[in-house]
Amino acid sequence: MGLVRKFTVSSLSTTQSGEIQFFTPQPSDETVLVTVPAKVEQDLFVHRFQTDQLSVAKGSIVMVLLQNGRYEYVLLSDRTPEKMLTIPPGIPHGVVNLSSEPCRVVNALLRHGPVCESDYRPRKPRFAYDLKQVRAKLMELEVPAGV
Repeated sequence: MGLVRKFTVSSLSTTQSGEIQFFTPQPSDETVLVTVPAKVEQDLFVHRFQTDQLSVAKGSIVMVLLQNGRYEYVLLSDRTPEKMLTIPPGIPHGVVNLSSEPCRVVNALLRHGPVCESDYRPRKPRFAYDLKQVRAKLMELEVPAGV
């Protein structure tokens, strides 16, 4: 039986020095800063030889991940900059930014083989994203912690 790959959500290690908070960088083969434009629903990508390790530096997005034939929705926001989403190879994923502001995402990616051009070609989803679920995830930003 083959290994089932799943995405994970974890927290970066942090330390505090006075008012300044430091986030432990993730080991990576390449780290890129990505700007996700405002008002965008991006088609799916699937990488063969790359693991994405995503955290948000500015703004908010909802990542859409196709797992077991259904979409999973993960909110990433600068309100929780320690939150990191890890997407191993083979998991189709897209992004939705319903905000009027662009979002800045840090991707500390791991390479497991040569760069494959088709990994960066978007693919139309077989079924539409559920924007009601995307909005529900974004509403989590409006609810104070502990409520």
